[in-house]
Amino acid sequence: MWNKILPLFFNQVSTAMPEQITLMNKDRINRTLKRLSIQVWERLEEDEELVIIGLNERGFATAKLLHTHLTKFSNKSIELFQFDVQSSGPKNTVPSTTEKYVLMIDDVIFSGKTMFSAISTLCYSNEPKKIDVLTLVDRGHRTYPVLSELKGIEVPTKFGEHIEVILNSGELEQVVLFKNL
Repeated sequence: MWNKILPLFFNQVSTAMPEQITLMNKDRINRTLKRLSIQVWERLEEDEELVIIGLNERGFATAKLLHTHLTKFSNKSIELFQFDVQSSGPKNTVPSTTEKYVLMIDDVIFSGKTMFSAISTLCYSNEPKKIDVLTLVDRGHRTYPVLSELKGIEVPTKFGEHIEVILNSGELEQVVLFKNL
């Protein structure tokens, strides 16, 4: 009897579709980054130069939207760069950040490996005045010593769960949690 039931059970489990939960829609992402831009502005000293570095494609999309909000209430010139952590090429060039306030931005932080690699590369050739890490979503479970003090939401995930920021034509569209059933 079990030899007939178990294969049916395992076939059902293996073909189950992952559950998809929207954590943030476009409006909530926008409001969250507006709030975070105010927090960044409050940390910025009057004479400091700010350099914003967005990591990879989604981190840069997050950085662009934050930059848009920051420039609305700050008359300072704020530099914006994209840094592709895994590639070598024009988007992997590290800007000059010596004696500047650096804001490293990624969409989601999990282990901290991507952020740690980017900060290590930046500090190899520069001496920033200070570095802050800003993320839209913090999944927890760090294996590298990176703290994201500026974060949109914190969603500690379980085994088999994944969070993804969905882009539409380079713009942040939504944040989705995928749960495997």
